[in-house]
Amino acid sequence: MLRALLIALLALAVTACSRGPDQATLETEVQQRLKQAFGSSVLSLAELKRRGSARDANAPEGEKRLVIYFDSTLKVERDQDFGSWDSPGVASLISALGAGPRGMSGIRNEGNRQGDLLSAHGSLIYRETDSGWVAVVPQGFKAPPAPETIEPGVGQTREQLVAAIGTALNLAPGGTGTKERAIIADELSRSLNNIQGRLSRLQEGYPLAGGPAAGQYARLAQAMASLMRPKGLQLTPLTTEGGLDNLRMLRRGDVVVALSQSDMAQLAVSGSGPFTEVGPYTGLRALASLYPEPVHVLVRGDSPIHDLAGLRGKRVNLGQPGSASRDTAVAVLAAHGIGTADLAETTSLDLQQALTAIRDGKLDATLQVIGAPADSIRAASEAMQLRLLPLEELAIRQLETSRPGTFAAQVAAATYPNQTAPVPTIAVSALLLCDEQLSAGEAEQLVQQLFAPDNDWLAAGSIQGEQLSKANARRGLAITLHEGALKALEKP
Repeated sequence: MLRALLIALLALAVTACSRGPDQATLETEVQQRLKQAFGSSVLSLAELKRRGSARDANAPEGEKRLVIYFDSTLKVERDQDFGSWDSPGVASLISALGAGPRGMSGIRNEGNRQGDLLSAHGSLIYRETDSGWVAVVPQGFKAPPAPETIEPGVGQTREQLVAAIGTALNLAPGGTGTKERAIIADELSRSLNNIQGRLSRLQEGYPLAGGPAAGQYARLAQAMASLMRPKGLQLTPLTTEGGLDNLRMLRRGDVVVALSQSDMAQLAVSGSGPFTEVGPYTGLRALASLYPEPVHVLVRGDSPIHDLAGLRGKRVNLGQPGSASRDTAVAVLAAHGIGTADLAETTSLDLQQALTAIRDGKLDATLQVIGAPADSIRAASEAMQLRLLPLEELAIRQLETSRPGTFAAQVAAATYPNQTAPVPTIAVSALLLCDEQLSAGEAEQLVQQLFAPDNDWLAAGSIQGEQLSKANARRGLAITLHEGALKALEKP
């Protein structure tokens, strides 16, 4: 009898061990992460239910790790705008809980009030040690598939325009002179192009230059398309090489709207930097500033490099050729007195490739302009500790002055695993851009719907989309705002 009891107790102990941490341990860890990210007076854990576990396939050899899944209800203890650019927000919340954008609900575009309840489907990774289970990092989430490119259909026939042209000609009073008719002809030409463009876009949609497959721009473009469709706006997201490529496509007329960085848009307007050969893009217009994209300078957690000066003589990734991020990265190094010739090696990898190279010891650092939290960085933190390098205050001020479209920023504490303090850096704004060919009416409608309070960006799969607000819609702008966008933003 005693032997049977001992066997039963042993079986229970083994089962408990295999299940990972108990309920109390999990609750304590979540509460600590919320406190680290937001302080003690913003959020409290109202309820947590464990939903299962799975072995961590990315665990180092010989180490036992479990991914613990849970549902949680959080109570807002004081008014909080989780879409704020200047304080911990939805990015920090999602990162702390190991959630994906679709795993959060209850975030309000206009800000949350005391007493509101938020729901989160989260996950944490625990490592088994001799003294029990120890939390490692929140689990990252995988990016969704890249948006599909939809080819435009057959062009709209022009018969619908004939009546409008005839009406305009009949407006000319009898005996109208040559100069007057020249004005009418000029206005008719503009109107013809405008009408044809709007009819075509009504039928075929607005081609939207997004970004690289599974990147933040691509994800935002896809979310934008899904949210605008029920509102009568057909956006067609295209996979591109990034912000620099997007500006070139917009200038060629290949797309109607595009995403790019605020500093890169200003360079396009002035015809400088990568746009020197083609000259100023005077017709470029901003529709809105969407969300901040801070500069990330990343090294391994155990790296001896602690500031940008330490990058001299090191192997550094600058980003993909032709990307807006790469151009900004070079400018950041220059502001710290570092040229590419001062580096032992430069590479042109995308962020995922660069993080893999850092993990494997083939690279010392990478620079990337990207909205926080970047899911690639979060996911990489499961396999290794990463650390953000701070930018020097003097360099930040220099960049703000010499590179319009940039502004001082911080990567808030707890944005990434093991990040206990805010990290000073610079940021640019992700802009939605068009050119002057987009009519005022179209621009007004697009911007008005973009900032509609019923847009659920998290449910649509974009963390960064949750940071859209009229209050920040002109932040970081160094180029002209489209007149239609201005009208929409000035509406209450």
